Amino acid sequence: MRRLSRCSGLSAALALTGLAVTGCGGGAEAGERPARSARPAASAPASPSESPVTEKPAPAAATLSAPARVVRPEVAPAHGETVGVGQPIALVFKGQRIDPELRAGIEGRLKVTTSTKVPGAWHWNESKGDTRLHFRPRTYWPAGTKVTLDARLAGVKLADGTAADRDRVVSFTIGDSMVNTVDLKAHTLTVVRNGRTLRTIPVSGGDESKGFGTRQGIKTILAKEGRVVMDSLSIGIPRNHPDGFYGSYDYSMRETVSGEYVHAAPDNAEAFGKDNVSHGCIGMSTEDAKWLYGLSLKGDVVEVKNAGRPKPMDHFGNGYGDWNLGWDEWLAGSALGVRLT
Repeated sequence: MRRLSRCSGLSAALALTGLAVTGCGGGAEAGERPARSARPAASAPASPSESPVTEKPAPAAATLSAPARVVRPEVAPAHGETVGVGQPIALVFKGQRIDPELRAGIEGRLKVTTSTKVPGAWHWNESKGDTRLHFRPRTYWPAGTKVTLDARLAGVKLADGTAADRDRVVSFTIGDSMVNTVDLKAHTLTVVRNGRTLRTIPVSGGDESKGFGTRQGIKTILAKEGRVVMDSLSIGIPRNHPDGFYGSYDYSMRETVSGEYVHAAPDNAEAFGKDNVSHGCIGMSTEDAKWLYGLSLKGDVVEVKNAGRPKPMDHFGNGYGDWNLGWDEWLAGSALGVRLT
């Protein structure tokens, strides 16, 4: 029977982001450290193979001494986490639009420090009343990089009468490089870890003939959720419908808020490597799913290609689609442009 990988309910961590800023386990509330005192920014020299990068000076941030309202931005990843090379730094200002003229000053209060020099940039997105601010390098993070966000936002003005609530410091580590490429035409998932191909797995993707095609483009693992109950009623399909279902699926890793997973799907075994019969997920054998789950981190990359009727991955709002924007497009969404870590 065909299966749609939709969890019967989003986790609280996913719900708080609105865009999958954290996937599972993600606001930085747990284990945050108090903010350190401000330090002057240091500019690392460019290597001989790189063009020198000059940071655009940041204007002073507008502040409010007694705001009528304070907003606490949600931050991902969480302090102390180890994440994959595709994980952006993400701040979400829930229910708050931010005046565009204030953005450069806000970016100037966000210092990203890394153990390896990685020029990157912030990018603003507004939708459904929320403001999202993401930081990513031009290409995926180098494996093993130590990253710290020093967000000096206490009292910084976001809009008339509204300010951010406090300073925050979040540190995390980039784990091994895991880039998984799903070829929907060949019905395979190829796992490349630290530049070495480990395995090519027969899989089944979404059934495009019924409008359930898998989103194409670059995604990241939002959460490792293990056993997930998937229920067609959550998307309005009765369980007794030919396309209905209800069951538990093991080694499930979420890719989108809307419910695309990579997971074990033994009931579709006859389709692996041959046909796309799911409602959007990438299904594989229990053995392969267990192996992949054990190697994976939140923030690992899943790139889907060769859809017959491409349905592009959302840039924002349904997971981390950040990497589907070219570097020039990414910089166009920044107030200050390239920043040196």
